[in-house]
Amino acid sequence: MIARVRPAGNDAVSLEISGERLELWLDAGPGTAGVYLLTRAERRAVPVEETAGGRARPAMLHLRKRLGGARLRALERITGERALLLRADDVTVSLRLWGASPALTIVADGAPLASLGAGPAAWPPPAPAAEREWTALDEARIAAATADPSPLRALLGACPGLGPQLAGALAERRITWGDLRSRLTGPRPTLVGPAAEANPAGLAASHDADLAPPGAVSLLPAEIPGLPGAVVRPASWREAAAAFLAARRRGRRFHTRQVTLLEELRREARRLDTLQARLAGDLEGLPRPAFLRRQGEALLAGAAIAAPGRAEIDLPDPHDPTQRLSVRVDPRLSLPANADRLFEKARRLERARRQVDARRAETLRALEAARAREAQALSARDLADLEAVAPASAPAREERGGSGTRRYLTQGGLSILVGRGARENHRLTFTVAAPEDFWLHARDVPGAHVILRDPEGRAGAEDLREAAELAAFFSGARGQAYVDVHVARRKHVRAARGGHGRVRVAHSDTLRAAPRDPEGRLRRRL
Repeated sequence: MIARVRPAGNDAVSLEISGERLELWLDAGPGTAGVYLLTRAERRAVPVEETAGGRARPAMLHLRKRLGGARLRALERITGERALLLRADDVTVSLRLWGASPALTIVADGAPLASLGAGPAAWPPPAPAAEREWTALDEARIAAATADPSPLRALLGACPGLGPQLAGALAERRITWGDLRSRLTGPRPTLVGPAAEANPAGLAASHDADLAPPGAVSLLPAEIPGLPGAVVRPASWREAAAAFLAARRRGRRFHTRQVTLLEELRREARRLDTLQARLAGDLEGLPRPAFLRRQGEALLAGAAIAAPGRAEIDLPDPHDPTQRLSVRVDPRLSLPANADRLFEKARRLERARRQVDARRAETLRALEAARAREAQALSARDLADLEAVAPASAPAREERGGSGTRRYLTQGGLSILVGRGARENHRLTFTVAAPEDFWLHARDVPGAHVILRDPEGRAGAEDLREAAELAAFFSGARGQAYVDVHVARRKHVRAARGGHGRVRVAHSDTLRAAPRDPEGRLRRRL
């Protein structure tokens, strides 16, 4: 029986088996696609990226609805193909493992409902092909495939089950088919990775950057000559698969974060470089204060000889009597008054130039810092190194509740945000909360808006009860024994006229809860 369905990012799901301390991990990720049997501790050790939405959310909703409580009937491998079928009651999960775009598709009544992974739906599944099993291959077919202009593709076409590592070893003639066939008859779990230790803990001790390249870690049924890296021999296939999955997911998480961070830092450097060029152009375009002063001095020196009422006056240069200056003036003002205007403009320009110079220096320092952080990100070895050089950014959505927001954790580890006052309630509900988060409020009495964060769709009855107790406690009905509490998804709540904090709820349930003080009972988030 499948007791619980846990999302595991955009391309994987974990199925908790009732009565067992093991979980079935179905993975449609590039480089990790497969089915893994993990202990709960091993499952918690696998890094999981935050679900970004897209087609992952509807797929997870279908998986939870269809597989939760279903009886697991069979897990079948399609003969001659890198594809699996999981059957549970009246639902089938089809998993395609090959190629750069694996996928997991949930199917009911012969129709695909939704998929995980980057590839197209894994339905309908390929037909069994016994002639493509490795046991059916002979020397002639292998020789023909290796002589093909694209030997790797030809070998995988002849036998998809070889996988890219074994097929690559044959294509590069690092092993003969006879030798490989002999080794496959007595398979042994073999990990090849960057760690030197001869046990799975060696992979755990590796740097994230070492695990990031696509072929950094391989799980093979036998040791293959010439493969770069250190050989790790786990005690069992299950242990080998768990170590492989955790290592590859670590490497992928590091690579994704590094690419994102480098893009962010390079974008910031380009912005600062553009700003630096614009400031230099602004500085170049400003009139020279010394020349304005020179014109003002010429006006003062030539006041007695200049003809009145003219808009432009030609005067001797006070700094070089052999030269003359053409000065534009306001004919309505006296020449000394025009000179004062020029002196004041010179003073303003000097201040502007100092400000532009200061901003240029500040921009240059920021540009040098961004380039230094880019160099650090390129040389980072672990995820912590990347986070240490990441530029300061706006707080995460969950933490933008404002200084007045109370934050707690349910016993299940989900965040609860509680507003203070009408304005903070409005901000919490309509700026901070995500559409699928739960919104709670005591019915028919004033009180705090309470948001139960549910990013992975795993909020249970106990989480809702604890959030409802908070909504009852932080309301005008705190003194009652029980309080009716609105419970709705945030997407069903709309702002109403009449001021901050007033809402219209399109669809909600009612949960009766006892007002309970969270202090000393729920963990407080700072």
